[in-house]
Amino acid sequence: MSDRLPKTERLSMIWILLANNPDGFTARKLADKFDVDVRTIYRDMISLGTDLKVPVFNTGQKWQIAEGSFLPPIRFLPTEALNIFLAARLMLNYSNRYDPYIETAFTKLNGVLPPALSQQVNKTMEWMHKLPKDEKYQKILSTIAEAWISQRQLKIFYQSLAAGEPNERMIDTYFIEPAAPGHACYVIGYCHLKDAVRTFKLERIKSAELTDEHYKVRDDFDANKFFGASWGIITGGEVKTIKLRIKDTTIMKIMEETIWHPSQVLEKQADGSMIMTLNITDTQDFYSWILGWGEKVEVLEPQEIRAKVIDTLKKCKKFTRRDRVFDTGVSQE
Repeated sequence: MSDRLPKTERLSMIWILLANNPDGFTARKLADKFDVDVRTIYRDMISLGTDLKVPVFNTGQKWQIAEGSFLPPIRFLPTEALNIFLAARLMLNYSNRYDPYIETAFTKLNGVLPPALSQQVNKTMEWMHKLPKDEKYQKILSTIAEAWISQRQLKIFYQSLAAGEPNERMIDTYFIEPAAPGHACYVIGYCHLKDAVRTFKLERIKSAELTDEHYKVRDDFDANKFFGASWGIITGGEVKTIKLRIKDTTIMKIMEETIWHPSQVLEKQADGSMIMTLNITDTQDFYSWILGWGEKVEVLEPQEIRAKVIDTLKKCKKFTRRDRVFDTGVSQE
């Protein structure tokens, strides 16, 4: 943490960390995490044990907390409380449907928020309550969540874009990822039928049933790396270096104030334009984003992407109907 927390907040955070990590932490690890020296951590442990009566102990290598001990009362710093409010607003704009679990989760958190934010979260939940309900979707989502938490295999019937009818799949749930642009939720998991990790759009899962078979997430799977080079939820394909030219000053400002992808680099040019460089996979999500800017953003390289964008713009100009232009070969089901 770059900003040092007050002692009371640091003690609470250490308490929570130890309670949620049975293997414990070394004093050095905690010192690095909270940007303090090791002596401060030792003093904190004494305070936790003597002043707050938290059952902490040192194994000789790590600090741990006795199993079954209770958690501290939850308190939020102003920015933490604001993040809960922002999360509630994001969920409202993402889901566009009433979700009783979202409502109960934020209602519980609401009890420890400052009054001003608590009132706004309540209003957000009241508005969400007016949205359409989808009990089938909620049941499937609940089943998938239970499968993920309990590490049990799922039997699903999945309606892929290419198939005429839903087909049966056995999957091991590795991750669940929301995608705000598409207002959809995705399940990433090992598909026994395809013998590979696949991405399943939750809205295309027609039914989900827990089995008694357990699984273990592959040691080499990391969701952050899995999505690392992708523009959106769709993954797969070769990572390419893509250069874009922006000449419109308003669009330049938008590009500067927004982190579209962790790999982006912006460079002002002598002629007043801007070059954006990205290292990503050229999936459908990215093409849609590029085309959304129209003539204001030009693809410089690679040439094959430039040619596809130009071809699409020509077809859009020539035809009034919507055509599916790109076959990106991604692994989304």
